Amino acid sequence: MDKRELRRQLKKERAQVPKETRAAWNQEIRKALLQLPAYGGAHRVMVYLSFGWEVDTWGIVEDLEQRGKEIYVPVVQKQPKALAPTLYTGRENLVPAVFGILEPPAGTPTLHPEELDLIIVPGLAFTPSGFRIGYGGGYYDRLLAAAAAPTVGLVYSAFIRSFQPDPWDRPVDFLATERGLLGRK
Repeated sequence: MDKRELRRQLKKERAQVPKETRAAWNQEIRKALLQLPAYGGAHRVMVYLSFGWEVDTWGIVEDLEQRGKEIYVPVVQKQPKALAPTLYTGRENLVPAVFGILEPPAGTPTLHPEELDLIIVPGLAFTPSGFRIGYGGGYYDRLLAAAAAPTVGLVYSAFIRSFQPDPWDRPVDFLATERGLLGRK
């Protein structure tokens, strides 16, 4: 099965997980993430703002705010094709972008990926060794290639699958699942 077909199948499977189940799993994933030493020790954390059926990150954002961390969120840049870690200053300061995904407005300060202390990564699925299937743009692979910070993918354990990564794919260091934390380092 090629990646395009696998993405289609994974989206369909994820949409079939009941809302109550996802809510319980999201809470357990957040608990697993909080156990990661790099989470507690990080000052500048990049986290995606969950949308649709993605593993929910809004509770993580609230926790990071309470801890006084600098929060950065990914903003897609078309030229050059990249994700810009952009300062998050509160939910009330976000604007809808492509597909209605919320992000900071244009002109908000950004960082180079090397300046981050932890990167929290979305994915439709991950391999046990941390490779991900995303939405197909390669944005996170480019970001991860430029970053030195520990990386953690958030994933429901039912979506840890075996598939062949492409040569340019970059694995995450850890997976936070509803069953606990998995690491490759």
